[in-house]
Amino acid sequence: MFRLPNVASLKTAVRILSILCLLSLLVGSLGVACSRPPDNTAHVLVQFADGQPHLRTVSWSGELSRVQALELAGYAVVADAAGEAICSIEGQGCPAEDCFCPANLWAQGVWKGEAWDSDTWPPPPVQDGDLIAFRLGAQPDFSDWGLAGHLADASGYFAAERALEWLRSQQGPEGRYDDGFDPVGASVRTLLALGATGRDPAAWGSPSLETYLTETAADGVAAYAQSAPAAAGKLALAVAWAGRDAASYAGLDLPALMAGAYDEATGAYGGGSGDTAWAVLGLYAAGEPIPQGVVNFIEGAQLADGGWAWNEMQPRSEVQHTAVVIQALLAAGARPDSDPVARGLALLRGAANPDGGYPYQAPGDSDLPTTAAVLQALQSAGGAEDAGAIEAARSYLLSQQEADGSLHAWSPLYATQECVPALMGRAFGPRAGGQ
Repeated sequence: MFRLPNVASLKTAVRILSILCLLSLLVGSLGVACSRPPDNTAHVLVQFADGQPHLRTVSWSGELSRVQALELAGYAVVADAAGEAICSIEGQGCPAEDCFCPANLWAQGVWKGEAWDSDTWPPPPVQDGDLIAFRLGAQPDFSDWGLAGHLADASGYFAAERALEWLRSQQGPEGRYDDGFDPVGASVRTLLALGATGRDPAAWGSPSLETYLTETAADGVAAYAQSAPAAAGKLALAVAWAGRDAASYAGLDLPALMAGAYDEATGAYGGGSGDTAWAVLGLYAAGEPIPQGVVNFIEGAQLADGGWAWNEMQPRSEVQHTAVVIQALLAAGARPDSDPVARGLALLRGAANPDGGYPYQAPGDSDLPTTAAVLQALQSAGGAEDAGAIEAARSYLLSQQEADGSLHAWSPLYATQECVPALMGRAFGPRAGGQ
């Protein structure tokens, strides 16, 4: 079984706590709470019909069924009378009285070290260290049903989990994150990473990350969001992924804030394609309408080489920004086979390095945040021809993970925050392409 290091860490913590409890009973002065911690830890992956996966960790003692694991992970679940087949998760699927209606395209299984097993039935109890998965297909003819071929190799999910555990250790006073430049921006990036895996920011730290962003640093968050449409869009994306309302977060109406920066005459938000791309992605994540003029503006800003430069500040395309713009185009309604997207993808493909990574600008050394963004873009818009590049980019990210879970870079905090969504297979826009 392929297990996460934090499972072993949990068992070590259990042993230490047991010793402390024994000493506390003997001397009566340590103040250690001696209730027994859970014996087992497993991971629950849920992918809804939009193709975006969510990963949560559960801990328990005794026996646990897959349905119980879903409930323990915080999902609203409806199962059949036997408690084995899934009728619906979070209302997606079928009602209990008609569990196998045509809308029930749920498949379930467990990672078996090298492949997904969705054939074993009835589902066995969840074991310590398991990664169990539930995936909702999108095609009513069951042509995309199942796990194998639709969920990625589990190594990315395990790596994302390890990265999050490292991020937890980096949380500072007041529940914030500090990269030495802007604690609000660094904390927003962590919120985005948490949202990519389905974590609750209100339960992340004490005081929590949510307390820091919505209370302690509310004024700073407002200044951050008002600084540029790109900042407001990134915050809206993080807020939406975290399951919060972007129209009322920390006293801000983020969609309205972005709307105030939209120029109907040009189709742009703020200063150019950078602001516009992130505003579009924020609106898309929040379920808000996106103006039709956006696609025309982004297409008009495309450079001759097929890419884009941040807010058109230079004549050379930036690989990372191009990857983000491609996702924004798809979110705004452009087709994956449209000319602007195809030209952008061609630039990305031509920028690949032999190690599987991508440079911020080509040619150049591979850069982790850029590789993460390209991986997301290929997962969004790439076809079968990009399967090899997707696997190579994922392998490059995995190769750069340190033993402590961080990603090796000039700023491990920044790189780790940026890479978690890509490791999870979560695109900023629609996820229509490869694994």
